[in-house]
Parts: sequence; C-alpha cells; structure tokens
Amino acid sequence: MCLPHAGSGAFQFRPWQELLGPDVALLAVQLPGRENRWREEPATTMAEVLDELTPALAARLDRPYLVFGHSMGALVGYELARALGRAHGRWPSGFVASAARAPDTQGDPSRAAELTDQQLVAELVADGAVPAAVATNDRLAAAIARPLRGDITICDSYTPPVADSLLPCPISAWRGQEDTGVTEDHVHGWSKCSTGTSTVRTFAGDHFYHLAAPHKVTSELRSFIAGQLGPRS
Repeated sequence: MCLPHAGSGAFQFRPWQELLGPDVALLAVQLPGRENRWREEPATTMAEVLDELTPALAARLDRPYLVFGHSMGALVGYELARALGRAHGRWPSGFVASAARAPDTQGDPSRAAELTDQQLVAELVADGAVPAAVATNDRLAAAIARPLRGDITICDSYTPPVADSLLPCPISAWRGQEDTGVTEDHVHGWSKCSTGTSTVRTFAGDHFYHLAAPHKVTSELRSFIAGQLGPRS
C-alpha cells in the first residue's frame, strides 16, 4: 500500500508495479482533490481521510500487506495502519516511513493561509518539499495548491498518538541524503512508533529520491517485503 506526498496523487507509483514484479500487488492510495479525483473537495483533517479509507481498504486486504508512505503519506499511512489494526484486526506486516519526520517531531505549523498559490509553491520548492518544475508553471502551481492546502491543514492539525498505540510490526525509515528538511535524527524517531524492530536507510538524492531512483527504491522495498513475509513462490 503506497501513499504519496502532500499535494500529489497515486499516479507516481504506477511504474513501481512492474519493478516490484508479479508476486507483489501494489495498491496506490488516491486522496480526493487530485488526478482522477480532481473534482472532489480535498480533505482537511486526518479523521476525514481515515473515515473514508479505513472501511474501503479493510474490504480489500485479504492478504498480508505492508505500507509505504512518502512525506505526508507516511503520517497518513501510519494512522491508517493503526486504524485498520484497531478496527478490523488487519495490522500491517511492515511499515516504511519515507522522507518523513517522526510523528512527534513535525515542527511548527505552516503559514500557508497567508500565501498566494505561487508563493506557497515557491516556499515549498525552496524547502525541497515540492519539485522545482511546479514553480515554473502558473497553471500547474494552481492545480497543485488546491489539494496541497488541504494536506498542509491535515499536517498542521495533526496530533501524535499516545505511546501505547504502536504498530506491532517492523518499521524502516528512509530518507534522501541531501534532504535538509528531514534529517537522520528525524527519521530515527520512527523507532518509537513500533513494538517491532526499526531500521534506517539513506539513499542518494533529495526529498524526492524515490522518484529519481525508482529501481533502487523498489529493489529495497522488495527486500523489505521479503524480510517480513519471506520469498514468494
């Protein structure tokens, strides 16, 4: 189960299915307000996201599953995995938090409400949180800003769970070596979110290392899957 970064959609994971191979089924989560769900109003609270996704995904998870969440997607994926476990007994076999600070190190709320679409996108590009190409196209910036504002609101209002609400599975925290917004200390914090083992993996690249090197990332993901489930015949 793959969850994308703020303002983006599930299409980015489409090439991963072929790279992961036929023995892994990739389920990319599409939030409202982007790509084929463009006409829908973006969610603004974590509760809205969980209320929609939890029952829909619980009905599809008839096999062992793992979660990969990138940036904001890691927060959503973490809360979604906890909701699936608590409400439906469907705990993940493993969790990958990619390019994301641990839940209790999210930092100060943003000032997104004060900024125009172009200013918002420009700030996030400068922080390395949005691809630079977005800022050069006004129409693209406006298209991205709509779901992005909803996603930022979700992150700004997010409250970390209590210590006894941990995942009972291994966690692996990944980051790009040049990602100044998500440091090694930030990703090490994910170890507190699970009763299982935790590991940290650093890739060459920035905040979007997973898009720049899909072969390396999916290879590592296959290894992580095999480590939790064993080789598939």
